[in-house]
Amino acid sequence: MDLALTGRVAFITGAASGLGLCTARHMAAEGARLVLADVNEKGLADFAAELGEQGTEAETVRLDVSCYDECQAGVAHALERFGQLDILVNSAGVGGSLSFFAEAEPEDWEQTIAVNLIGVMNCCRAVTDHMIDRRYGKIVSLASEAGYGNEKRMVVYGTTKGGVISLTRGLAIELGRHQINVNAVCPGVTHTPMTHYVDEELERKSERFYPLGRLGQPEDIAPMITFLCSDKASWITGQAIRISGGFGRA
Repeated sequence: MDLALTGRVAFITGAASGLGLCTARHMAAEGARLVLADVNEKGLADFAAELGEQGTEAETVRLDVSCYDECQAGVAHALERFGQLDILVNSAGVGGSLSFFAEAEPEDWEQTIAVNLIGVMNCCRAVTDHMIDRRYGKIVSLASEAGYGNEKRMVVYGTTKGGVISLTRGLAIELGRHQINVNAVCPGVTHTPMTHYVDEELERKSERFYPLGRLGQPEDIAPMITFLCSDKASWITGQAIRISGGFGRA
């Protein structure tokens, strides 16, 4: 399917690895111009060089999403470079501690909240003025199955992802009149650097909870993100779409 992203400009956070990187590859294949944002500057530079060799226009921005000033500066840089910003993909995230909540202290959850929830809010706010002025925009945020059901040892992580789902629904209502689509995707456990703790034994135990019999790969998630960022999805907004091999069936 031709998603008609040629010439569109996408700002992708967490783009140096995992779902952000995989989504950037899919968008590049559809002809989008990219602004790749991450705290991992070397990873960004290597990836941008790879994309450049393939003919994709890709700019890099060192960005800590938990800092609103940096988010504003990153968006300003994107606008200076390309003159427009059509798409925001909020993929930056951290897993946080796997301890029980009753054994944790505030310092254990501050970064998780700052990156996974405040970071998404920061980036959304940084792009909204421009998108409202243009009466066009696509925002897709990475939430999680944990944002629906939550789990032991993942209480804070699940809380941040539940917040992303709620933010998505509220922003969709506010921004719809400006022709801005706001959606989220909610993966199940997916093999990325964030889930490095999933060894073979844990994977075997986990697979039985998934009707399709396996955990996810970035390639399972990135096509949906890319679709939601296209005009083929122009009548989809306010949705938190579960991509999880049947886990958490609604």
